[in-house]
Amino acid sequence: MTRAPYRSICVPLDGSPFAEQALPLATEIARRSGAILQVALVHHPVPALATALEVPEIEAQLDQEARAREQTYLDGIVERIRKGVNVPTTAALLDGPVADALETHVVRNAVDLVVITTHGRGTMSRFWLGSVADHLMRRLHVPILLVRPVAGTPPAPAVRRIMVTLDGSPFSERALDAAIALGTPFGADYALLMVVEPPVPLADPSGLVSVPIGPEAERQLRESATRYLEGVAQRLCSEGKTVTTHPVQGVGVAATIIEQAEKLGAGMIAIASHGAGGFERLVLGSVADKVIRGSTRPTFVVRPPRESK
Repeated sequence: MTRAPYRSICVPLDGSPFAEQALPLATEIARRSGAILQVALVHHPVPALATALEVPEIEAQLDQEARAREQTYLDGIVERIRKGVNVPTTAALLDGPVADALETHVVRNAVDLVVITTHGRGTMSRFWLGSVADHLMRRLHVPILLVRPVAGTPPAPAVRRIMVTLDGSPFSERALDAAIALGTPFGADYALLMVVEPPVPLADPSGLVSVPIGPEAERQLRESATRYLEGVAQRLCSEGKTVTTHPVQGVGVAATIIEQAEKLGAGMIAIASHGAGGFERLVLGSVADKVIRGSTRPTFVVRPPRESK
């Protein structure tokens, strides 16, 4: 598996303090990885009131002033980061529809990690799950780290333990691959989680009778999950990683993931956007979406590479 450290990290901003809460974690990842940090803001055009009044010169002037304020804001962010941490930082003021402009920027600039809050609360705030962040998760083929903003001062960034959700499929292990690339500069350990759902009772061909699944089938599922996780853990341990395995039974997959993250003291949840095994429902809008919405921890979302689509 490829585990190169991240070299180019992008933080989309919207002018709000809530969106800026992605910066401390992104900056620390950049510092430890030797990465370049990029902050990006999509220009927010002024309302076309001047056009309605048939004075386009005023509209152009207002738009130019708004653009100048946005550039000043970005420059201030860059200066603040450079003074606080020795991380090379650049700023980009983009044009166009927000999500499309950010997507294009990430692709053109070979960004390999995006760190973004799940929503912002500024006058230009357009980052909320189901809109810009959701669009980026569905379209980008680079890992996205979502930070849930909090009221007041956010906690200091810490990546000591990453809980990785697996399902037995090769793709689900891409989340592990990406998580190791992120966690290695921090010396993080890894908790491998596999949620074993109760088997679904079988129905006879007539559809009239439901045949219950016995304890033996449940035991076999648990043992299979244990063997799989132990096999993955053994490979990582041979590489010097600290790993624990957690095959856990649960009915609500998302709720079980969130509960286990709390129980295991994980600072971050890594999850693939879809899989082919027991987590086949792990798609945005379903389990992964529920985890992002329900967890207070940063959630690391990994999508399949373009060639696997």
